[in-house]
Amino acid sequence: MLWVKGVRLFLLLVFASSALLAKELPLPLKERTPPLTLRGTAALHWFGLHVYDVSLYTEDAPYETNTTSVLSLEYAISIKHKRLQETTLQEWKRLKIGTTEQQDKWIAQLDKLWPDIKAGEQLSAYFQKDGSTTFYCGDRLLGEITDAAFGPAFFAIWLDAGCRYPKVRDGLLKKDEQKSEARGQKSEARGQRSEDGGQKV
Repeated sequence: MLWVKGVRLFLLLVFASSALLAKELPLPLKERTPPLTLRGTAALHWFGLHVYDVSLYTEDAPYETNTTSVLSLEYAISIKHKRLQETTLQEWKRLKIGTTEQQDKWIAQLDKLWPDIKAGEQLSAYFQKDGSTTFYCGDRLLGEITDAAFGPAFFAIWLDAGCRYPKVRDGLLKKDEQKSEARGQKSEARGQRSEDGGQKV
């Protein structure tokens, strides 16, 4: 049927666009076991300017704040590390994440880790269940922040329900939401079958 073919074509285009957005993990993370699985991708455009593509990988599904996971951003523009720090701090304050003391401590640590980012370069944050967060620029290790509160605070900039760009969040969590929706539909179907069976009795 034509509409079925149309739906299949649409899904193929969606998956193809997701594949184009998804960037490879830093080499050290490709080799880890258990492997990290791509959960979602998104692109940020600001007044028509392509700023970055972002991908979320997790060890477990669905994503939770204590899940071993990676946020990987490939920048389409060059940006100074000070500007990245300013934006990060603004979002923490807006979302009311962490105390002022925590925010200042984290920014001071990031100042030592983050380089200026050139267009085409990839900045990745790797959060582990033990609470540490490791940063990479491409395949190059930048360093680690051991404060267990930092990782969830950093990831919240993109994944918190109140984040500035909800469409980006939707793209990153899309696969988890689709699976959750599918589970809900299956539960409804089982419930309907159960009701039908009861009526027959």
